[in-house]
Amino acid sequence: MKQLIKRILCVFTAAAALVVQTAGSADAADIKIFDRTRDMAVMKADPPEPEKELVYSEIPVSSFTVSGLAPGINTDKDRVDWWFSEWEDCRYIFLPSTADRSSLVITYGCDETLYLNDTPVVSGESTSLLDSADEFTVRAGDKDCGKLKVMQSELGCIFLSTKSGGLDLLDANMQYTETGSALMLDPDGGIVFSGDIDKLTAHGNSSWHYSKKKSYNVKLDKKADLYGMGKAKKWALISNYLDHSMVRNKVTEEMCKAVGAQCVMDSVFVDLYADGSYRGTYQLYERVQIQKNRVNIRDLEEETEKLNESDLSEYPRRVKGASGVGEYMENSFKYYDIPNDPADITGGYLMQFQLWNRYGYKANSGFVTSRGQAVELDGPEYASEAQINYIRSFVQDAEDAVYSDTGFNSKGKHYSDYFDMDSLVTAYLVQEISMNIDATTTSFFLWKDSDVNGDGKLHFCPSWDFDFAYGCFPASVKNSDGKSGYSCWTNNLYAAYFPISGYQTSERPAEGVSWIGMLYKRDSFRKMAARRFTQRFSPFLTELTQGEDPGIMQIAGAMENSAGMNNARWHTYGGAEYCVFGSSSGKDFLGSVELVRRFAGDRNEWLGELWKDDLYPDGDVNGDGVLDAADLEALERWLLGADGAELAASDAADLSGDGRTDTFDLCLMRQRIAEVQS
Repeated sequence: MKQLIKRILCVFTAAAALVVQTAGSADAADIKIFDRTRDMAVMKADPPEPEKELVYSEIPVSSFTVSGLAPGINTDKDRVDWWFSEWEDCRYIFLPSTADRSSLVITYGCDETLYLNDTPVVSGESTSLLDSADEFTVRAGDKDCGKLKVMQSELGCIFLSTKSGGLDLLDANMQYTETGSALMLDPDGGIVFSGDIDKLTAHGNSSWHYSKKKSYNVKLDKKADLYGMGKAKKWALISNYLDHSMVRNKVTEEMCKAVGAQCVMDSVFVDLYADGSYRGTYQLYERVQIQKNRVNIRDLEEETEKLNESDLSEYPRRVKGASGVGEYMENSFKYYDIPNDPADITGGYLMQFQLWNRYGYKANSGFVTSRGQAVELDGPEYASEAQINYIRSFVQDAEDAVYSDTGFNSKGKHYSDYFDMDSLVTAYLVQEISMNIDATTTSFFLWKDSDVNGDGKLHFCPSWDFDFAYGCFPASVKNSDGKSGYSCWTNNLYAAYFPISGYQTSERPAEGVSWIGMLYKRDSFRKMAARRFTQRFSPFLTELTQGEDPGIMQIAGAMENSAGMNNARWHTYGGAEYCVFGSSSGKDFLGSVELVRRFAGDRNEWLGELWKDDLYPDGDVNGDGVLDAADLEALERWLLGADGAELAASDAADLSGDGRTDTFDLCLMRQRIAEVQS
């Protein structure tokens, strides 16, 4: 019965895969669509179980460990145990790039002499035997013990040593906190980090529950610069288990860098080992936090801590406008009863939009706008009442402007007075291109610096958490305007049609059109998006997906050996039937990457065609479709820093194409206007 259910599920996922490949030639009714927060439980299923009889699962060898994986380094962490694959009925040794196969120590437990390819192995002594082949017959005395396969990666590696002696306790309980130490090496064996880990905890929400290969949050005992990403204590080890290409997050990261996003979290791929157990290919990521090398704004929580005797988390937690801190209710807010505030509470604030049904337990501090948008504060995580009231009022005023017919709120301020439009347009395009199923509902970050340090506006970045993007998960959205989008089709809009999370599911009056959806209705916003896409995003996507050596295949090629090891360990590839859900798996690693390549390429082509009529001319900085004296005046005022001076279409200002806007562009604009008038 269990296998029958899985096979039925496979029919749905295979159908979704076909839709991705055919760019949406089928009717929507033909595709099984899953709700991100409600239907995922239905999809939980393990990959097909091996059907052949296992001959070598039980052999007279109690242990087999290869050590000395970090030559020249005095450590006992650099070891790996062999691993039995039920799929292949054989054993594997997974080696990091740092291992010198001509000089490794094999230690085993067996009453008989162990033979590899009929060569006796002396336990505990250095040997070059593993350098002689990639596959060995294994024999304990005269007993046939099957095969041993040896694989080696090309990436850097992380060796963890945990207090409990493994990750089993943490993997079984996401509330558990592990401690220990780590040795991190670059691909050539150089030491990146060697020291203590204060905390190793669960990372993720739904992805944690649906992944056998777990993701983790890492907190070091002190700040360290890991792989050139800047000093910090907090990091994330992302498993990418649900993304069989393992490149969706990396592609998004590279796209954000290429288009000049204001804030991008860096990452590197590594091989992870924990207490001798090979864990697979991981993506070591910067965490989204207020910090000099991350979101570089004033740390309001740190300033507040200086003025109060107790740890901020120890003060009483309060809620107003709702019956409890766990309730989602419009116009409500929750905070900590902290006695002392800094004189300046205008920033910095790091926030994210949150799913209505996660807001209650995810947000220690936060608020819900009048239209039902739940906002979680990540910094300060423990906010005072004054701080919450300041930022929620600011965000509410911005929201009021977005939803007004004119774009101005009752205070006479335009939404562009509250938003950094450059970052907002970029954030929208990243979500729209990738068709991220979370889009603006969760992990959609925004921040505001102090008015003393910053520009007094909300900035929308960094982009984060894209494993369910680029066709990985079949989902649909529909807003109150009747607009629908499907994440598995490349030829429709998606992020533009989201409602606010809670619409139709929370039993609260959440708005049926999101902030982005309201803005997309406006010609000026759509034209900005069209120009930004054409000038910055489309060239990147073309380079990523086209040519003899597409950029995405370069990313994949640099980790192909590691991905092969990861697949041998987790058995993720083989087509749609190997997915936990969705349609993201090719027959192998490069086949899975190919699905992402085709998706991104098709998206580039379709959006380019969609927005070609929304492009405005160079120099049209007020976005009215015409280059004239009004644009010249707007640019002059902006360059002089005049009060209220804004460029509705800032991308159009760089007429010289040198990447900045200055008086040279003003001269070029004056010249072009004169040419038009003559």
